[in-house]
Amino acid sequence: MAQRSDIPSLTEAETVHTDKILEQQNRVPMTRSWGAFLLATVEAACLFVVTAGRSGILLSSITTSITGWLAFVHRDAFRIPALLLASAGSMLNLHILWRAHRLRNAPAAAWRKKQLTRRDRWRIGIVLSLSVLTLLTAAGEVYFHRMLRHTIL
Repeated sequence: MAQRSDIPSLTEAETVHTDKILEQQNRVPMTRSWGAFLLATVEAACLFVVTAGRSGILLSSITTSITGWLAFVHRDAFRIPALLLASAGSMLNLHILWRAHRLRNAPAAAWRKKQLTRRDRWRIGIVLSLSVLTLLTAAGEVYFHRMLRHTIL
């Protein structure tokens, strides 16, 4: 490849020296960098406050509109069947888990018994914990409804 004659050729030392000079000319002073960082931090804080304020307004308007609907849904005609359905579903889950554990550990199943995978153990744990939590929530609802509203259920 032929060199162009109008561009002066520089040695390697001259090129490195020229690069250092250009870096020093284009370097931003450290005080300007810290100032920009401080300004960006303040702007981020302002953005967070404004966004949180708008989210609060949105949340309060949603809460206000839902309050009337919740008073309608909290009637005994909706509340009692929902409690019964949730309790029956969680008891069914617990029964199924108990039966599966009993069948897996039966002597007749010993020849085909495999260790549960990690995923299966997680599923069983999640179903068990959510079923117990549902029963506790339903019992708490009945207890506190009796204490606060003075009704049977």
